[in-house]
Amino acid sequence: MFWNLVANEIITEEWQPNVHLQAFADDFIFVISEPTGAKLKVTAQAALTKFQHWTDKHQLKVSTEKSTTILISILVSGPRVKRDNQIIKRSTSLKYLGVIIDNKLNFADHLINMKTKLTHLH
Repeated sequence: MFWNLVANEIITEEWQPNVHLQAFADDFIFVISEPTGAKLKVTAQAALTKFQHWTDKHQLKVSTEKSTTILISILVSGPRVKRDNQIIKRSTSLKYLGVIIDNKLNFADHLINMKTKLTHLH
């Protein structure tokens, strides 16, 4: 219950209209939309800084090594964002709540993973 009260503070925080924060238990995910890479970098970095202020305020540890960004865009190379002056690694896919989301949003990696798991059942 205490965690819900703490997490609710950041979830109900006022974010820019193109920044969405979703949380489940202690997993947080940002979905940020901008028309250009430059704007995306500024918006994403501002959101991460705001999030970091909240985690620092509540003495919460966030593992930059376990954090991942994924760019879903036609941009050749998107911006790099940092937390604690460390670049957050970029990947072509990430796993959130058991679903593998890839940068093309075709869920091919998720389906391949599910097929592999199912074939090991027999």
